[in-house]
Amino acid sequence: MPYKKVVAFGDSFTRGDELIDCPTYDETKPTGRYSTSTWPALIAKNIDTKYECYALGGKGNQWISCILLSYLEKLHDCLVIVNWSWFERFDYYDVDNNSWKTIHPRHENQLSHFFYKHIDSEYWNLHRNLQQIYSTICLLQQNKIDFIMTCIDPMLYMKNAEAIHLQNQTLHYIINFWGYTFLEWSIHKGFPIGSCGHPLEKAHVEAANYINMVTTEGRKNGH
Repeated sequence: MPYKKVVAFGDSFTRGDELIDCPTYDETKPTGRYSTSTWPALIAKNIDTKYECYALGGKGNQWISCILLSYLEKLHDCLVIVNWSWFERFDYYDVDNNSWKTIHPRHENQLSHFFYKHIDSEYWNLHRNLQQIYSTICLLQQNKIDFIMTCIDPMLYMKNAEAIHLQNQTLHYIINFWGYTFLEWSIHKGFPIGSCGHPLEKAHVEAANYINMVTTEGRKNGH
């Protein structure tokens, strides 16, 4: 079906950080400033439709899901692309400052130190992120919104007996790149990587070609 636009959600890999045309991040304008050379943008170009991106570097999956759901009523007749972030990130809403905050292992502050010492665990990260992803999938399906999803964190595929039911309900909706995440695949293929760890233009061009092939083959096989 023709889409009125492609709308992407994610973190810096979706915003296009380190790509030549990506604007410098402006904290006063957290959305609406993004590269048009990312693979989601190239997907939009391939199907000759408009492209919008609501992605922000350093954010986790709670934030990504919340931002997507805030636009849910505007996403009908759109193709939604969601690139899920690292599972170790934890987003919360700071009621004192009326803004979202993200805790990250590399942050040097008291809250982060306490969180990663006393609360963080691989199982909890896997379970809460799977819940977030699965609930988002369900809401998109219930609203009959087409979507493509990938995930940058290989933890998604970590075998865990307690999480297996959620994984079974979720994994077949996530596109991987011949068994790799986008970053792993870019490294494996020898595509240029920026100094901050983001795949550069060549990787995005090839990823767009790959996604187009996978989704086209899926449609041919009734998926």
